[in-house]
Parts: sequence; C-alpha cells; structure tokens
Amino acid sequence: MCVVLLVTMLLCTLRVSWAYSNGLVAVVCDTMTPGHIGTTPQNSTPPFQIRVSNSSYSPGATITVTLEALRNDTPFEGFLLLARTTGSSMAGGYFSSTNNNLFRLLDCFSMKNSAISHSSSAPKTQFEAKWTAPLISVGNITFCATFVHDYTTYWTMVGSNVVSDATVNKVTAVVMCLCVLTALTAISRSLSPF
Repeated sequence: MCVVLLVTMLLCTLRVSWAYSNGLVAVVCDTMTPGHIGTTPQNSTPPFQIRVSNSSYSPGATITVTLEALRNDTPFEGFLLLARTTGSSMAGGYFSSTNNNLFRLLDCFSMKNSAISHSSSAPKTQFEAKWTAPLISVGNITFCATFVHDYTTYWTMVGSNVVSDATVNKVTAVVMCLCVLTALTAISRSLSPF
C-alpha cells in the first residue's frame, strides 16, 4: 500500500514539474506566470532582455523581436512572448519564427498566433521571432516576456522598449497642424478690417 502511494505521489510530482516544458502555456496569457507549484517570480533585475528591430511600426509591418540572455552562463529554458498594447493586457499582431524546433505559436485572448513560447526546455541564450503588426492601428506596443531559467527561477512581464504606432503619431501631427492653421485663420480674421 505504501509503495502504491509513493509511486502515485512521484508520478504526480513529475507531471507537475514537467507541466510547461513543452511550451503549452496559453492558459497563463493574462498573468504570464508559469504554473510552477511552490514558486514565485523573481523580483531582481532579469539577466535577459528583449530587443526590437524598430522603434515604430505601421499597420501590417514586420518587426524582429529577439529574446536574449545577457550572459552565456545564464540561459533560459522557457519563455512566453506577447505584444501588448502599452499600458494594457490586450495582445495585438501575430508571431512567426525561423527557429521551428524551438517554438510553439499560441492563441492568447482568442487571437491566432498572438503569442510564442518554447517547445522544449533545452537551454537557450537567444531566440528570434518575427512579429507582424495588425492591419488596424492598436496604439503603442510593448513586447512582454516571461523568461524561465529553471523550474524555480523565472522573471515575468519583462518588457521591451515601447514601439510607437507610426499611424497614431502621424494622426497627432496632422491634428496639431489643423489646430495651428485654425488658430492662425482666427487670428488673421480678427486682425483684418473686413
């Protein structure tokens, strides 16, 4: 009886410890926190970063997003990467990658391929993905990632630099120009004797 109980406990422990080693993490899209029993995210500065190829985007544009370890002796075994509208949890755009054996595309918030995750727990020091912006303006984007160094050591909500929506900035500039022209017209009319 004790042997059966011991084997059952061992199997349950193994199942829990391997729960996300295959990258099926779509259930944690909102919090980006791995379901690692008995652990909490690190609150120290992460030894990882997110680099982006552009500081702004236009609808339908593609940006290269690189996850990387800052030191070769601190690889990451797992990751979850999303593009979020800055200041919210809404995802936008979709991912693809050339590292086919290292990733899994996920549907977060019912949006196809809106997140990308690891497909194995093999150590990685760098991972590159392509993100394609939605065809409709969604505002500024921040790429957010969870980096898992090992089962008990991970960082959540690691953010990239903000990637500006070029459309929003152009609209703002046009609106400002119209406001200036309207003000100048009003001033000119008030100064005109007619």
